Amino acid sequence: MTSLEDMILPLFRGLRAKADTLRQAVFNATLGASLVTKLAAAVFGVLVVAFIVLFVLQYHIDDDVAMKPSPRFVVDGGSKAVTMAATLMELETDHWAPSKPWIYPIAHSTNMVAYQKAIQYAVAQWATQMTDFLGRERGSGEADPNLVAAKGLLNYDPTAFLLPSAVSQYREGIRNLDDYNRRLARGQARYDKIASSLSDFLIKIDKDLGSQSSTIELTVLSPEHFTDSERTLMTDNQRKVLATNGGYFDGRATDVFFATKGRMFAYLVILSALGEDYHSVIVAKGAEEHWNNMLISLRSGASLYKFFVANGAGGSYVVPSDLAYQGFFLLRFDKQLQEVADILNR
Repeated sequence: MTSLEDMILPLFRGLRAKADTLRQAVFNATLGASLVTKLAAAVFGVLVVAFIVLFVLQYHIDDDVAMKPSPRFVVDGGSKAVTMAATLMELETDHWAPSKPWIYPIAHSTNMVAYQKAIQYAVAQWATQMTDFLGRERGSGEADPNLVAAKGLLNYDPTAFLLPSAVSQYREGIRNLDDYNRRLARGQARYDKIASSLSDFLIKIDKDLGSQSSTIELTVLSPEHFTDSERTLMTDNQRKVLATNGGYFDGRATDVFFATKGRMFAYLVILSALGEDYHSVIVAKGAEEHWNNMLISLRSGASLYKFFVANGAGGSYVVPSDLAYQGFFLLRFDKQLQEVADILNR
């Protein structure tokens, strides 16, 4: 009877012989190459190494759930939410990737580009709500000029590189937020701290994340999970997202994971600060425990991180479904957010 050792040793000897042959072929080709070819190969090698080094140095996913406010934006008597929104956007614009041209290594980071776009989107949504509801006198009060400017600037195209660049627009938006906060501290601006205004903002977040959870669903599920008639009713964008699970080689998964993570982190920063701004309102409504539980779920989802995101099929023993795991925290937060909004409206 042939032993296991007798079967394996010849296999390893054969692999070693092939490796030696390949190494010798490469060595011979190198010796026979011209000086120009050798120089080109050396330059290419240096460029590859430089690309990798620069990529590693430029790669940042800022997701510190204990983020502290920047001292330059702290204003006694101002809004904590405005301070933290300005802090977050300033942090991101210091290494903004979505608008970088292709020659920059970090422009090719799907993770960072999707994450920062999502942060900008969430902050812009909050800025819009501040302008239209929170930062003006209830009813038909005039919108604050600094908030109107910040709203437009923070909604600017995140991929714009020049004339004007996204970074310059966002920094101008940050300046307007800071100006509003300082005027607020001096009693020269409005901040309508009533339960209905906070509830309206939570409902806006609910709609935004509901859309994002739908994208996660289409990314996690495969076409066979839907009937022909159901696929017919989908929009072009929904059909574009829907595809077979690609495991670790599913490019959709990375985009969706970091787009969701970016929104959740930005909303965590803003809602944590809003909890301080509206503390008396939340306590008066008896919603403090619900508010804290909501933030715990949001923090759990925002802190999830994987450089390589896997989109395995449901129930897979080998390849996990990172999006399904993330989606659990997203939906749990969304459910708790609806409960808080309902309490605030009572």
